Amino acid sequence: MGPFSFRAEFEEGRSIDIVPTFIYPLGADGIRKLEEDETSALELTLEGENAIVDGAASPGRATVKTKVAFNNPTTIFALVRGGWLPLPFAIPARFLVDRNVVISLRKIREGKVAANAQALQWWTNFFAEGSGMFNPLPYAFEAGYRRKPTMAEFVSAFDEGASELRDALPKCHIVKFEDTHYRAAYAQLEAFDERNERETKFLQAACPLVVQRVPRRTEAEVAETIVRTADKYELNRASLANLAVLSCLYEDMHGTTPAVGRRILKPSETYSEADAFNALSDLRHIELAIAGQAYFKQEAFSLCTCDRPMALLWSALSARGEPSPDGTIEFTFDLTNDLFSRLSEDELLDLKQLLCI
Repeated sequence: MGPFSFRAEFEEGRSIDIVPTFIYPLGADGIRKLEEDETSALELTLEGENAIVDGAASPGRATVKTKVAFNNPTTIFALVRGGWLPLPFAIPARFLVDRNVVISLRKIREGKVAANAQALQWWTNFFAEGSGMFNPLPYAFEAGYRRKPTMAEFVSAFDEGASELRDALPKCHIVKFEDTHYRAAYAQLEAFDERNERETKFLQAACPLVVQRVPRRTEAEVAETIVRTADKYELNRASLANLAVLSCLYEDMHGTTPAVGRRILKPSETYSEADAFNALSDLRHIELAIAGQAYFKQEAFSLCTCDRPMALLWSALSARGEPSPDGTIEFTFDLTNDLFSRLSEDELLDLKQLLCI
């Protein structure tokens, strides 16, 4: 989807037309609002140059704040730096596409029941004229085996994802890989092997601790146990896996709003390697998106997903990264009540000290 013009009409016949060059990301509260009412209007802030105000050119930078209601529920999210946006509002229109999007598109093509079929088709129709760029790398990384795919399975999954995207978005640019690209991408997946094993063992040990809501005033002891478990498996205390477990620990006391971490991890008393693989796949997608945005800046790919828990975790953390001189990515994020619902501001500071950040 190329540059688009946005028109807002106000009382007394006033109007403003603007070609956005930047749209401020929405946060976790926007997703919560949609979960309460899928027809809710979203409050968007757009910036652009040389707006047309009441039919007359207005040179210079312009900012427009408005509420926008859509004809279909927002079921697909672009995870951009600092939050999320409805897919067509991400600038530039470059997307890493995850498994749930590709599977939904396949169901639509095969005429099978897909809960979000009508809405997904409506949103993808914004790209009917092309110019969007889509890359199925997250789909290939997960591959659907509930374990790490082999090289052959990874290649096959990437090609399958690309084929589904070409069928659904025939005029868009669907990323193609050559042998060198497959090898480089799979090497990136292999680089997680050693950490995957440690994080899997950590989740298997820590998730049973948060299957049920932990009573108030007993969280500190459980938090210490969780953190010591992370230390045991040589994980960074501020790793996404540890934060997701702690999110379960510090969820809303009454359970009216399920913890973001709980929706990602789905903790159980007998947490299997396959359960851990599914959860870690979501966290890897987030890391991939952070790294891409750190390296490519304004030209980065956004992560495209129908997975609301993943979009909530991304938005709650306001995850971001910066390249280090040694080529690694330094991740930074915010600790907020969106992720740790029952904690006060002072308690969030205590948690930050516990995590050594």
